[in-house]
Amino acid sequence: MDMGSSPEHACKISMLWNWYTIDSCFIARSWHVRTKGMFAGTCIGVFLMVFFSQWLARLAKEFDKAVDSQRVVRSFPLESDSSVDKSGDYCAPRAQKAKTIDQPILYTLSHRWLFQPANVSFVNHVIKCGLFTIQWGLSYLIMLLFMYYNGYVIISCILGAFFGKMAFSVSEPPALEEVSCCKE
Repeated sequence: MDMGSSPEHACKISMLWNWYTIDSCFIARSWHVRTKGMFAGTCIGVFLMVFFSQWLARLAKEFDKAVDSQRVVRSFPLESDSSVDKSGDYCAPRAQKAKTIDQPILYTLSHRWLFQPANVSFVNHVIKCGLFTIQWGLSYLIMLLFMYYNGYVIISCILGAFFGKMAFSVSEPPALEEVSCCKE
């Protein structure tokens, strides 16, 4: 009596490099590829997942930049010990900079930064945490897909990362952009 669990339709999973297409399984039993069309859909879906993870990374970076630019304007209004740089942006007071620049390792290890008042709104902080959590979860799903060692899926991931980075980093600012508004 056959209960539908015949060995000819069992999942093919290998911890070694493989090129399985039909009867390959990914992440859960419900992701059991039974046809070439399903496998093509898997590869396209994996490509799009990695592609859009690059979009999400750029979105999070742009949101951080927007929140940080708001914070600079709100945190450092024109004060007697502040200066204004050439672009008209307000700069942090010199006394505030000094406590982190003199001994940065001691300041970092003291954890004083943890107990400072928040300089970002609660809503913006929740949005930043949500974007990070989605990115983190996607990263682990991509890692799990890589661990199936299926050549087609790995190539789909690599191509998704390449084309995603190409699409979403074309107008990206330089990585070593000056963080402070003051250029002394």
